[in-house]
Amino acid sequence: MRKKLEVNPKYASYDMLKQLYQTEKDVRLKIRLLAILHFFEGYTSLEVAKLLHQSDSTVRRYLHRYNKAGLAGLKDIPHPPKKNILTNDELKEIDKALSSSPRNAGLNFSNWTGQLIVSFVKNKFNKTIALGTAYNILHRLNYSKTRPKKTDKRVNKETLENFRSELNGLLESKDEDTVIVYEDEAIITSEPTISSVWSKKGTQTVVKTNTSGSRKRNVIFGAVNPETGELSQQFSDKGNTENFKSFLK
Repeated sequence: MRKKLEVNPKYASYDMLKQLYQTEKDVRLKIRLLAILHFFEGYTSLEVAKLLHQSDSTVRRYLHRYNKAGLAGLKDIPHPPKKNILTNDELKEIDKALSSSPRNAGLNFSNWTGQLIVSFVKNKFNKTIALGTAYNILHRLNYSKTRPKKTDKRVNKETLENFRSELNGLLESKDEDTVIVYEDEAIITSEPTISSVWSKKGTQTVVKTNTSGSRKRNVIFGAVNPETGELSQQFSDKGNTENFKSFLK
């Protein structure tokens, strides 16, 4: 059977503690004072824990701290601020590295991960950080995990913008007898799907791919009339000119 805990009476009387409890505004300190009052009243630690909805070990710790240091023992001990492992300049270098492929930093991987950041910090600054710290760095630098968008390396931005401008002009100038449909092809391919990567919040990462190589695929041609919602589609084994002309007919 455990020995019943008692309050060291040298620091304050029951009435003094009760008065302090009634005037105390700090909620945490108020609960600790109430625990000491209950011990003064003869309750066991299990009974005090039940009354305060706290664990037995917690209320026993309150009493041990009070018996050792009085009221000062019930107050929270201020902890010194943690020293940052990485400097602001080092964080800027990490931010710069994250904006490009890990391969540019000497790491033979396509996408950044927490473990790669751990390796980068070790290689670059000779500092060791935990995996959790690496993810904290990502969030601190305003990164989130998103799925990037693919674009063909051969795309000419100027040509694309000119096409968009001409299309807008055509839509605005067409007569009532002209029907314009939006056409596109969907390709089901053996090319691996794009996984999520860490990127700055509010931006979308672009992965450049080479579509000139041979690979297995199936093509779905589709067109929709934006005015009526009418949809047409055709399934083909190849996305070539012959199949495209067949779809247009």
